[in-house]
Amino acid sequence: MATGRNGAGKSTLLAILAGALKADEGAIRFVGTGERTLPECLHLVGHRDGLKSALTARENLAFAQDLLGDAALTPEEALEAVGLAHAAALPVGYLSAGQRRRVALARLLVARRPLWLLDEPTAALDGPAQERLLDLMRAHLAAGGLVIAATHQPLDLPGARALRLGREQPSPAEAKGGGQSESGDGRRSGTHPLFAARPSTEFASPLQGGGWRAFFALVGRDLRLAARVGGSGGLGIVFFLMILTLVPFALGPDLNLLSRIGPAVLWLAAVLATLIGLDRLFQADEEDGSLDLLRAAPAPLEMLVLAKVVAHWLTTGLPLVLATPLFGLLVAQTPQAMGATAATLLAGTPALSFIGAIGAALTASIRRGGLILAVLVLPLMIPTLIFGVSAANAATGGTIPFATPFLVLTALSLIAAVVGTFASAAAVRQVG
Repeated sequence: MATGRNGAGKSTLLAILAGALKADEGAIRFVGTGERTLPECLHLVGHRDGLKSALTARENLAFAQDLLGDAALTPEEALEAVGLAHAAALPVGYLSAGQRRRVALARLLVARRPLWLLDEPTAALDGPAQERLLDLMRAHLAAGGLVIAATHQPLDLPGARALRLGREQPSPAEAKGGGQSESGDGRRSGTHPLFAARPSTEFASPLQGGGWRAFFALVGRDLRLAARVGGSGGLGIVFFLMILTLVPFALGPDLNLLSRIGPAVLWLAAVLATLIGLDRLFQADEEDGSLDLLRAAPAPLEMLVLAKVVAHWLTTGLPLVLATPLFGLLVAQTPQAMGATAATLLAGTPALSFIGAIGAALTASIRRGGLILAVLVLPLMIPTLIFGVSAANAATGGTIPFATPFLVLTALSLIAAVVGTFASAAAVRQVG
């Protein structure tokens, strides 16, 4: 337990411990009944709660359980343990600061982890809520777990050792007890009823069965957020339509000219529409602390980045593909041309999302980094634009077969998927 007068010392301690997540996972092991990597042993609750305001308390905890694996209590049981059973169906955005903090602390109960790393766990909590938290921490210790907490106030935990940072003098109780707190009554050193069925010597690996559950949980969460909050998907369609509406006014009523340049206009509009909201791909998670949860998850970070990009394409790229046959009428496209352009967008827009994800990861910690993101990724999107337009034109009587540029376009998407996933994951590891 670290205490201090300001946040600098606490941040240093937490940075040392949490910084291990960025090291080689194969070299960091907790040895107990078996060797496990640090993400398989760590629960992290920082000053950013890592909650999505548009999701309910139950949905936030269910996502955390799927992400972390090795399920313990159900979301409803965890909320009951922190005194929020009545708020399970409420969006977190409607809760007070103390209630949000309790939902974040309830994550400790939905997945088994021997090490709890907590930053100001009692912040915004009233007296009864603090006592509930202490009871849960005592139960975790009694079950064989470990708690490391950075806090401004002492925690009444059995056998707690305090590392004091700064120039504060120890309290008389700490000076007498050598930095340890007595366990108090017998109730506090016993096992909490919620932990009664929990084994104290075995923590199963959450990677048993693979990380696909975390993958689909993250895709589902982002799709749910897109449906409730809106954002890049709807704005991208509107922007796509605006460009296709303005181009005929600029070029005049020459239908032959519109038909000839239609595929290029559709592709250019798709590229620009993809940039709408792309800067929020990782930035929103960085701001609310969700990115810390993703980095601390046992599933490979590359798999989680892939899930976020897939969700982005499903809410941005796929709607553009589906809208192309309808919006192609605005630039005088024939049915054959609209079908060919839609096919090229289906093959090429994943490349735009993966390339954009690299820029989004690099600028995740930069506020208002949308312009920088566009400058970074637009040059990288040019090859996809060139072969997309070439394939669409080839399908309507070009000088080269349609298959040639279309296969190159497909290859670009596959290459972008591999390079973009690993590059984005590397950048996300350095954010913060």
